[in-house]
Formats: sequence, C-alpha cells, structure tokens
Amino acid sequence: MMLHKDTQRIQELLGEFVRTGIGQEIPGLTPGRIDHYRRLVYNVVRDTMDTAFPISRAALGESGWDLLVHEFFSNEACQTPQVWKLPYEFYIYHSGNESGVKIGKPYLEDLLYFEWMEIEIHTMPDRPFPEYGDRGNIFRDPLAFNPEYEIIKLEYPVHLHSAQESAELRGNYFILVMRDPDTGNVSFMDLSPVHAYILTRLVEEHLPLNDLKSDVAWMAGIESMRYLDDSLSKFIGDLMEKRLILGFLKA
Repeated sequence: MMLHKDTQRIQELLGEFVRTGIGQEIPGLTPGRIDHYRRLVYNVVRDTMDTAFPISRAALGESGWDLLVHEFFSNEACQTPQVWKLPYEFYIYHSGNESGVKIGKPYLEDLLYFEWMEIEIHTMPDRPFPEYGDRGNIFRDPLAFNPEYEIIKLEYPVHLHSAQESAELRGNYFILVMRDPDTGNVSFMDLSPVHAYILTRLVEEHLPLNDLKSDVAWMAGIESMRYLDDSLSKFIGDLMEKRLILGFLKA
C-alpha cells in the first residue's frame, strides 16, 4: 500500500534527524522527545556493531571505534529492516569509503569482512547436503562436502596475527569459513593458495583427488609423489576432522 505523501515526508524527515541530528520541525512530535529517540536508535546501532566486530573495536580503541560508528550512523541511509544485517552495511560503507586507509589502518576492511563472515555463515540459509557414505578411498573416489562454507581471500592476515602485525604482512591469504553440520558453530581454517585451488576444484568438478595430483605437483613444485600423497592425505584428513568432508559421494 502506498503511503500518503505527507506521511512519507514525515518519515523522511524523521530518518534524516535520527541520522544527523539536523532537520526541520516535524509535525506531530512532542518537542524535546525526538532527541531521546535519536539516542535510543544510536544505542541500538552501537550495540549491534560492538557485538558484531569485537576485534575491530579492540584494534581501533574506544575513541577510534566511536568515530567509525558515528560516521556510519550519520551518513548512511541504511536499507535493511533487519538489525542483524546492519553490520554488513557497516562493512560495505567503510569499505567503499576506504576508511581504513584514511585513518592509517589499512587492514580495517579485511578485519571487518572477516568478522562479518562469521555472522554470514552462521545465519546463512540451509543448503542441501549430498548423499554420502563412509566407505571409499580419498584418492580414487569423489568426496562429499558440507556445502555450508565459503572461501574468502584477504590482503592482510588478520586471522593469524594481531591487527597491527597484519599491517606489515600484506599478501594473498585464503580462509575457509564453515558451519559445523552438527553444532551450527562457525570455524575457520587457514588455506594456502594451493589448498584453496584443490578444494575449489574438488567441490566444483566432483573430481577424485588423483585427477588433480599432477596439477598440484606442478603448482607446488613437488617432485616426490610420496611426499605429495602424504601432504594431500593430511589436508583431506584435516577437512574430515572439521566436518567439511562428510564422506564419499554416492553414485
């Protein structure tokens, strides 16, 4: 149902004032009450960001973090009606404005993204699981994967080091972010570029591991096939332990 033009205008004025503290007189509001409303809304936003980004908050300190939240609150006309999605808009806002570069914290975008992804994976819609069994050979048989995961790429290793240490270690980093199918808990696993390549191809092409061995040996510069088999066995074992690999695909 379309809103009456006057109602829509009042909503726009209210939203503008709540964000910026600046605005025209709004019809129908008791004088002095709107300031309390703005404070209450800001407190909800601040509490949401504090909960979503505890590592970023600690890295910036209270004053630096407060400035970032105030800037977002005052300047971004948020689109989502769901409070739990506000952290994503916070990440997008500061990423688009290169806030980390401006305040001398180049790792900030990666850190916000890393923390948001924990929320994203935890709350993602359920994905259909493949049919799988327990019997098979990790090299010869296609593996069955838990579909509730993402591989993310970062420039700074905020998942391995403190924020300040990460600033000196710019490079290419890959992280597996997954949701445990039994508990729903989110876990992280550092991936080398080669491991990210292996995992992506196994999942997307449903290949047995043997079909990738020559490519992997070339990428990693490995000449000993025995060493390669041992390395791949350990990697697959780690993924099974984390429950990313559930078993073997049924034909």
